Amino acid sequence: MKFDDYQEKLGQIHQLIQHSNTGTPGDLAKKWNISERTLRRIVEKLKAKNTTIHFCRRSKSYVIKS
Repeated sequence: MKFDDYQEKLGQIHQLIQHSNTGTPGDLAKKWNISERTLRRIVEKLKAKNTTIHFCRRSKSYVIKS
């Protein structure tokens, strides 16, 4: 994946997380045509930017914890 594509996906996935609209990691990875491992790396990168992100089993979505 090119750097520009990666940065674009990073921003768009962050936006989905802000709206708690990601679905399961498998669903989101499939939707974005990336592997689950790549998705988890993106989430880890977002967490490294001092964002508290976790997966909520009830809503089946990544959410930003306040």
